Amino acid sequence: MTKLILVRHGTTICNEDRVLSGFTDSKLSEKGKLQAKKLAEFLKNDKIDKIYTTPFSRTKETVEILAKIKNIQLEESNLLNEINFGDFEGLSFKQIEKDYPEELKKMIKDGFEYKYPNGESLIDTFYRVAKQIEIILEKNENKNILICSHGGTIRNIISYLLSNDYKYHWNFKVDNGSITEIDVNDNFAVINKINDTTYFKL
Repeated sequence: MTKLILVRHGTTICNEDRVLSGFTDSKLSEKGKLQAKKLAEFLKNDKIDKIYTTPFSRTKETVEILAKIKNIQLEESNLLNEINFGDFEGLSFKQIEKDYPEELKKMIKDGFEYKYPNGESLIDTFYRVAKQIEIILEKNENKNILICSHGGTIRNIISYLLSNDYKYHWNFKVDNGSITEIDVNDNFAVINKINDTTYFKL
């Protein structure tokens, strides 16, 4: 059995400003830095064999304290990145509604198939993430793997492992700094914990 510990990065400055930041390298806010410290304290005694992150500072900063405690080298993967919002990086949905009303209508109409201008669609992202998860599971059988990534990425991972489909993407709530744990055995996934942020309130 392989255990996946899915951690969404801590709160960022872009999160607090409520702007899109898929491929923007937004830094952790003060709240995010505190989440990183508390996360390390919470998970320091858990068995972790490997830690994957994306190349962005927000994911690496979230788990760097834990990685030092565990003496584990972070392994970066572009395939685990958040969706690329393209030309809409750094904009809020209010700005998009104001400046690109036709795009917003198209976004609502096309749903999962909507591709951000010069960016990706949710379907593009789903298959990108699914490909990497298959590689991770194949390489790390019977290990405990922590993946620090993004809200959309984690929703894609859960959707893929449970249904091999992107249609449940929006059925899962994934807060900043949250922990989701999934056991995978012979391609059968069981969720043991989802969107847990209790450690931050301790």
